Amino acid sequence: MTGLSTRGLDEAQVDRFRELTSIGAGHAANALAAMVGRPCSMDVPTVLAVDAVPDLSRDAQHDDPMGVFFELQGGPGGRIALIFPGEVRDRLVQLLVGGRSPDSEMAESALRELGNILVSHVASSIGETTGTLVVPSVPELVLHDAEAAFANRLQPGEANAGLRIETELGDRAGEIHGRLVYVPAPHEG
Repeated sequence: MTGLSTRGLDEAQVDRFRELTSIGAGHAANALAAMVGRPCSMDVPTVLAVDAVPDLSRDAQHDDPMGVFFELQGGPGGRIALIFPGEVRDRLVQLLVGGRSPDSEMAESALRELGNILVSHVASSIGETTGTLVVPSVPELVLHDAEAAFANRLQPGEANAGLRIETELGDRAGEIHGRLVYVPAPHEG
């Protein structure tokens, strides 16, 4: 966290957001495992400045990432995204609906529902931890260039102290993997 501007948040508050993300990601990893039929886990969440968004769309291992985006209402609020590399998007489509194109209506519906299930687990766990009701919005699916699309949805001053908390989710073989990204709502203090 060294060098990260936390605009009004102390280290305990930043740690609390990291912990909420960790708890939510753990629940999402369990749900992903149930959906893909193999054990999945998550990495320890990393706290970044919201404007330090990596452009993975240019990384050969993360070609043309897809994403499912949500706004969280209640509790700490904020925005959340699940971002998967293009090749993982295609594997998920194969697992969920067979050999359909990722651009087909059925594949898009399955990807939205996958995001909805995973983020609902995140929202429920954040709500249970904070003792509040946390509800995700209707999922927004972005099939191509999801990193840039998510960055474009963040307005200046919207992010809580400029925080972006993310963690990797995936199976042990690395065939199914992606990132859960949480940008807390503005801090009111």
